[in-house]
Amino acid sequence: MSIIFKTSIKTHVTESLFGKFPTKSCLTTVCLAITTVLTGCGDLFEPTISEICESHSEICSDLNLDARCRAERAEIIRLRYYNADSKDDAYKYPLLLSFEEYLSCVEVVQHIEHVKRKDNEASRLKGVMTAQREIKRLNRETKDSLDPYLSFYHWTRHNDNDAFHRFERYVASNRVSDPKLLVAMASVLIKTDQKRTIKTLYRALSLYTDSENIDVGIFHSLASMGMDMDNYRLAYVWYGVAEEYDKRLNDTLRVQLGQQHNLPVDVLDNIVEEIVSSLDSGTFNAVSLKLDKL
Repeated sequence: MSIIFKTSIKTHVTESLFGKFPTKSCLTTVCLAITTVLTGCGDLFEPTISEICESHSEICSDLNLDARCRAERAEIIRLRYYNADSKDDAYKYPLLLSFEEYLSCVEVVQHIEHVKRKDNEASRLKGVMTAQREIKRLNRETKDSLDPYLSFYHWTRHNDNDAFHRFERYVASNRVSDPKLLVAMASVLIKTDQKRTIKTLYRALSLYTDSENIDVGIFHSLASMGMDMDNYRLAYVWYGVAEEYDKRLNDTLRVQLGQQHNLPVDVLDNIVEEIVSSLDSGTFNAVSLKLDKL
């Protein structure tokens, strides 16, 4: 999975760790997860966008009114609606991402000539101006926020060192429940401290409760670090784990690695099975698995 740490305002990802961590998907996933929690998307009785706009026109009136960018506009409307009285900053992270997506969309369609309804052009221009204004406002309001996602946002979008240190302190605490935040931290540590990076990624793996949600890029990165450190046992094990979750892989590289370096492959294959079993059951613990012995 590619992870980013210095991005432009419209790009979620420009740099990568081993080219395996797509941060855009990471951020999008985080955003959707937060949105679901904050807006109660699982509620079967939640109002439709039309109903929200009918009863709360002020939430919708500053966005484009035609059929373009409908999904992006809907995300903004729901976030506004469900967080109208919110006193914390948490919802502002998905709202910022939603406005960025909306701006990218409406800027493109703004230039599409609508033959029959010229008023659509004015409506889209209004949407562009609203998105630009709201992104600036939200950036200003959240610049010093302690929310880890907003700290991450300001660090990656604006190279804000103070935001990075806030994010770093949060990650160092015992409050982290989202493995993506630890993976993000790992992409910084990799530049100076591979052993600490490995521990951070192990900690991230311990937070997954469903193996289907695990970012397989973690396995690739651990294997790559094993190769970089000439720790071929570590590389062999994590290549083996990667094969279990990434069906694009075959065992050629791992088998060659075992033969070339005369590794105790029977022992290492057992470790692979133990790791996979613990990940599948949501009980991964690097200490219990004695992975420090690799």
